[in-house]
This record gives sequence, structure tokens and C-alpha cells, in this order.
Amino acid sequence: MPERIELEPDEVAGLIRGARLLELRADTPAERRGQQLATALTALDALCGLCERGGPDAAWDVLELLDRRELLAFCSLMAGELSDTDWRAPQEG
Repeated sequence: MPERIELEPDEVAGLIRGARLLELRADTPAERRGQQLATALTALDALCGLCERGGPDAAWDVLELLDRRELLAFCSLMAGELSDTDWRAPQEG
């Protein structure tokens, strides 16, 4: 299993907000878009690490800190990224 970034739930939520996904537009300059998506991918890595350490409830702790628009933007963009990996949420019990 690869090394994951270890952050607390509020730090992961802050990283998601810091990606400023709500500001992405079709005309966003490529360099800026790349930076925003790289930040979002780092947040996704941290979220996966949190889930691996604390189970699915730890991931939900992060997601509930986001407002609805932030959550939709993050999930919309990152669902495709996550589906291209072999990562699976740890099974409880």
C-alpha cells in the first residue's frame, strides 16, 4: 500500500477548499487549472489515507465539513480520478 498523506479531517477539508474547485471555468488558464486539480488530488490522497486509518466514518467526518457546493465539485471531479485506481475502502468488522 502506498504511503498516504496524513492529515486531520479539518486539514483535509481545508485542502479541498484550497483547491478552489468552485472557481474552475472552461476559460481557466491551463497552469491555474493544473494547480487546482493537483491540490484536489492531494486532498483525495489525504482523504483516502484518513479512510484507511480511521475507516469510512473518518472520511464522512471530512465530507460533512464541506458545504453542498464544495462537496459536489470535489466529488464530481474526483470520482473519475478514484475510479481509475485500484483503491478500495477498508472493510469494517
